[in-house]
Amino acid sequence: MKTQGLDVFYDSDFEQVLAEDHDAATLKKDTDDALRTYCSMFHEPFFNIEDTSINVSDEELYRWDSWCIFYGRSKDEYPLANRETPASADDPDDLDDPDDLLLADFAQILEEAKAYEHADMLDNIAIAGEFAIGFDFAMLSCRELGITPPTQLLQSMMGSPRCEKGSHAYEIGNALLRKTKATDVDNEPPETVVRD
Repeated sequence: MKTQGLDVFYDSDFEQVLAEDHDAATLKKDTDDALRTYCSMFHEPFFNIEDTSINVSDEELYRWDSWCIFYGRSKDEYPLANRETPASADDPDDLDDPDDLLLADFAQILEEAKAYEHADMLDNIAIAGEFAIGFDFAMLSCRELGITPPTQLLQSMMGSPRCEKGSHAYEIGNALLRKTKATDVDNEPPETVVRD
């Protein structure tokens, strides 16, 4: 969006719009432009000055705001908008499933690798409560992108009853744990779980 400005939203594919790299100056300018456009479209600001719960990187803010403009949907409808909302201890139904938290960790890893489409898909899978499918998708995405998740995260996933024997998550997770164990002999993680 360096040279095309916000006009590109109306005649191009969303991922293509975001494919352009930003340096700090153009990212700030494009984000400011997008925030103004959001305010015009929805007749409300993107940020509520009293709401301190939004904590995202500059790139993710730009992606979030751009998604809202591109699809004509409010910031609350963004797939990753409520992922990091803490659960309420007063409401047992509001407590997150441990596997949901694992998928959120995998989604964060994918975001950090700038694999936003994969992270969005994984978050949608988690929202649907399809944890076994989410583990498979996370492991396939990590393998495709050459990402090795932290050993502790892999161990937690492998310890889940939803990581089914013979699944992609099971096979790829075991392979990554073996690889980590072989390459990190001096720093052996405690209680490495390799299920056969």
